[in-house]
Amino acid sequence: MALREGIEPRKYQTEIAESALRHGNTLVVLPTGMGKTLIAVLVMEKKMHEGAILFLAPTKPLVNQHLKTIQEMLPGADAIAITGEISKTERKNLWKQHSIIIATPQTVESDLKIIDRSRFSLVIFDEVHRAIGKYAYAEVAQQFKLCSMILGLTASPGGKRAKIEEIRNTLGIVNIESRDHEDEDVKPYVKEMDVEWISVDERQEYIEIKKKLGELVDWYLNMVRHYGFSVYAKSRKAMIMAQQSMMRSRIKSKYHAMKYLSAAINLDFAHEMLEAQSMDAFLTYVDNLKTRETKGAQLLAKDGRLHEIVEFVKLHKVIHPKMQKLIDLIEADKTAKYIVFSQYTAQIEYLEKTLSLFGFRCSRFMGQRKGFTRKQQLEIIEQFRNNEFDILIASSIGEEGLDIPSVDYVIFYEPIPSEIRSIQRRGRAGRAKKGFVRILITKNTRDEASYNASQKKEKSMKRIIDKMKNEKEGGTAGPRKLTGTLKDFM
Repeated sequence: MALREGIEPRKYQTEIAESALRHGNTLVVLPTGMGKTLIAVLVMEKKMHEGAILFLAPTKPLVNQHLKTIQEMLPGADAIAITGEISKTERKNLWKQHSIIIATPQTVESDLKIIDRSRFSLVIFDEVHRAIGKYAYAEVAQQFKLCSMILGLTASPGGKRAKIEEIRNTLGIVNIESRDHEDEDVKPYVKEMDVEWISVDERQEYIEIKKKLGELVDWYLNMVRHYGFSVYAKSRKAMIMAQQSMMRSRIKSKYHAMKYLSAAINLDFAHEMLEAQSMDAFLTYVDNLKTRETKGAQLLAKDGRLHEIVEFVKLHKVIHPKMQKLIDLIEADKTAKYIVFSQYTAQIEYLEKTLSLFGFRCSRFMGQRKGFTRKQQLEIIEQFRNNEFDILIASSIGEEGLDIPSVDYVIFYEPIPSEIRSIQRRGRAGRAKKGFVRILITKNTRDEASYNASQKKEKSMKRIIDKMKNEKEGGTAGPRKLTGTLKDFM
């Protein structure tokens, strides 16, 4: 089995594949759009002589995307996708019959008793930054790493050494290969990326409403203290930590305290919707509290003070300054293609409605948990590829893996503290030509903290990876300069 004629691996792709084959279990860290899949195929091409290949991807659409890519790169390959959509009885035979199997980790975990693991020479973990905690990657790696070579692929393994160590230990990694846009062997293939963060001033109406919400949060936290518990800071993280501590307490009054704390946490979410999203998103969030069964939500649904704030919002409703800036950005370049990322369903719906009213061609793109079927997701991507609309308004589903066409602009409606997600979002621009990234930040709000957190974690990730690449782990040396070529492994 050989690569399709016309496919010419880049030098760094060949060198990374050679390193993996020479050293064994390898973690590959490479920016989105720089060809991680081709590296995997280069390794597969050589390991197929030793046994079957298992290629893992976290979602069904991504599994099918990889199947298509492998079939294109390796014409005639005996490849098949296995997901939970196939009955277990049928899967039992498929595991025995095919040379290349692309599957979701959940399906593999479910089928461990019927899989002959000894027949696999290589297991590839795509989006391997997920291989932590109780995610299915961990159990699959545990079962396969003693008999198969492991290859992990990611654009970002995370900004904390403990997390990267967990990934390395879970997969039995002995070799790390990483590149970024500054490496000399990558630079010739990198398209220019113009990244700019744009600050906007918060309008006075928003400041007044936030003050009223803050006073209401204070009242609920005082009620928590009334029942004998304390919250060390007025932040969501501190409140959630206090909630966890209360659950372990034997004090009977904890149930009353937890009710008021739950209400305070809900108010903090409402505060974030107002501060970082829009008044419409805030109103939708508060309205949805009526349908929630938690005691904290029910307290708020009946709280006249929150009703007064809602009426004040309705009376003073104005467009969020970030929304106006987004409109201005798109107006300035109407011929471009955009992905606008936002975290919350209510805001995504509001963005679609508002941008449509301004005459822009746009469409929402969300996950299956939000009611979008796999078929709908693929149809939306195809419509975007065919230029049936110009602006894709996406939740986190648009960050990872899916074959979304390259765009001119990636716009963060709000910055996110996750370095992994920030890197993945940016990677959607600048694949075929110069790309533009715009990050909208409201001054003096949690937006600034989120942006600073992601920047700090990205820098930390690079330092940690660079250091770990040259460390010895368990007596096994890290990667060294190679003199051989892929031919040596045939």
